Amino acid sequence: MTKKMLKTVVAALAVALPVSLCACSVVVDGTDVTDYTGMQYTTYDFFNTNTTVSCYLPAEDTDKLKSLWDGEIRDALDKISSLLSQDGEKSDVKAFNRAQAGATLKIDAVTYEVLSLAKQAYADTDGAFNPALALSVDLWGFSTRFNEADYSPSQPYDREDYKTQLPDEEYVEAFLSLSDFSETEIYAEDDGYYITKSASVAEVGGVVYTQQLDLSGIGKGYAADVVAEILRKNGFVFGYVDIGASSMSLMKNARKEAGTELGKWTVSVLSPTESGKYYFKAYVKDASLATSGNYQQYYEIGDRRYSHIIDPHTGEPYISDVLTASVFGENAALCDAYSTALCVLGSEKAIALDSELQGYTYTVAVETDQGFKVLSNADGKLV
Repeated sequence: MTKKMLKTVVAALAVALPVSLCACSVVVDGTDVTDYTGMQYTTYDFFNTNTTVSCYLPAEDTDKLKSLWDGEIRDALDKISSLLSQDGEKSDVKAFNRAQAGATLKIDAVTYEVLSLAKQAYADTDGAFNPALALSVDLWGFSTRFNEADYSPSQPYDREDYKTQLPDEEYVEAFLSLSDFSETEIYAEDDGYYITKSASVAEVGGVVYTQQLDLSGIGKGYAADVVAEILRKNGFVFGYVDIGASSMSLMKNARKEAGTELGKWTVSVLSPTESGKYYFKAYVKDASLATSGNYQQYYEIGDRRYSHIIDPHTGEPYISDVLTASVFGENAALCDAYSTALCVLGSEKAIALDSELQGYTYTVAVETDQGFKVLSNADGKLV
């Protein structure tokens, strides 16, 4: 699907592709963009969410962008989403999850790159970001199978109504025991890339479980950066890539927006408490960003909210004073991972962690008795 677009509104983050009514010359970082036009392509074919590519470009380059979208960009998105999915025929993650404990598997270079970034984020956050929690994610009802129209319980640990019934504690503990991501090894050799699965096993009710991975918390950010790099190497430097309204890679803006300097985008971050409203505007160019929180995928039992973000220390949906966190920096995959980690850590540890994440800034909404307060060191302002 292709169309000229004036504005994009997304669920967690929003960025505009504005139209300038000024007849004066517009020059951004030495490039005259006065006559550039806005083009946007959107698809729901990958990652079970919307992927959007928006660019400002000379009119004579519109066919070139369309060719990229129909070819190299869609091919890259298809490969990444297929390799990282948990149920695709070509999925490295699926092969890993089905393998026996201690098995070694050959993986694609893309999977290796994503796992390498996951290892970095795991180390940087002292394990607060942990992709080895796939079984726990499934246990609490947040895997993709629960979104299917014909979903019905199929695993020994499934409940008749997972949104009103809590899982058995023995499964929580068993799956937590399999979540040590440091036990998973990845390495490169002359003939390719490999992963060796943790040798740990857990048995519940006569069923043996092994470690499983879920790379959805870092894969969309990785894909956003890959697509942005494809655009850049083909001469497109004005625009952005948005995957799932939570992972973005921004290039330059070709139009002046109110409140910020020429070349920057105004990115609005969704309020965690007021539907359809935003609480912070960040001003960004040539950077990536991601947001996580407990207000998009969740259910409530009693007075507790159970969200899709699992605390790797408890094996349960996280509980902290951080309602949502956004991270801005050079790598969208790491922004994805860091924003998840900040939610898990809570505000005090999150702010302390920031000093170790050089080149990355944050905005967090912290729950208080009077609503929420905002802590941020990003370039922006409260709405």
